[in-house]
Amino acid sequence: MTDAETNKSNKSLARTTRNAFDCRSIFQKRLITRTIYRYLRDKSFQKDFRDTRRATVDNADSALQQATCEAVDTLKRNMSCENPQAEIRSAQIILDMAFKGIEMADILGRLETLENANTKQTQQT
Repeated sequence: MTDAETNKSNKSLARTTRNAFDCRSIFQKRLITRTIYRYLRDKSFQKDFRDTRRATVDNADSALQQATCEAVDTLKRNMSCENPQAEIRSAQIILDMAFKGIEMADILGRLETLENANTKQTQQT
């Protein structure tokens, strides 16, 4: 298989595995376990897979960020409500997830900076 064919195959499999935690689509395409492990060892595929997984999480994080204002409104509305437990708990979950998303983005940014610095240092030696 040429590099171009391998790269195309890797991208195809990465798209198939948009949700890293749902491998059913892989098996529905009748890929055998050994093939999956071979792909997972491939550096190009690992990058495509990680990028696809990150894009999926980023999309979910964006939706959570958009729901943050609504969650705050729910909390405000329920401060004077007689039975606010269910709505308040939902709002708390949304807020918690939004803050975790911000923390994760910050951590990923810092990690990427460190990786780039390490790559530059390795190339100079």
